[in-house]
Amino acid sequence: MSLKKLKLGSLITVLFVVLVSRVGQAFVFTDPTELYSTTIWDQWVYQSHHSNDQITVFYGEGDYDLLYFESLGRVSDGSLEAWAQRALRLYEEPGGLKDFQLEMPLTVIDVAGQTGLSCGYSYLDERDNQLWEYRVFLILPGGRGFSIALSTGDAWLEDGSPLEDILRQWRWLF
Repeated sequence: MSLKKLKLGSLITVLFVVLVSRVGQAFVFTDPTELYSTTIWDQWVYQSHHSNDQITVFYGEGDYDLLYFESLGRVSDGSLEAWAQRALRLYEEPGGLKDFQLEMPLTVIDVAGQTGLSCGYSYLDERDNQLWEYRVFLILPGGRGFSIALSTGDAWLEDGSPLEDILRQWRWLF
């Protein structure tokens, strides 16, 4: 066997092991109301005492890592963009998020065939810890609002974040 074929075979084996190990690091979560399912990294822990039919909460490894999926009922705004803009204005107003700063503007995103808008922002929590949050706004059939959010206190979300895997594996069950 040539050295070139040996190197290629070794590379394929390493990639296979990495891919298989990534699969073993996540579990499939199906929403109890049967609206969606997705994979969640094993390091993220379901918080049943904070979850209900409207919100599903997971905590991550970091002190401020939080992932949640929220069903918001019927949205009365005339469009997805109007609803997302209204939500961001509420975050910015007094009584909203302290020192709210939009870091990434609203951008169109596809979540398993449903068009949404995503954005990123930072703010200070009640103890003045700076947190970053990436949020996806969706209006589902029937005009139901839905939000997916990932918060962290460690750093801005980059490629390879748990949210990318979650969105890639997202399935609507309606």
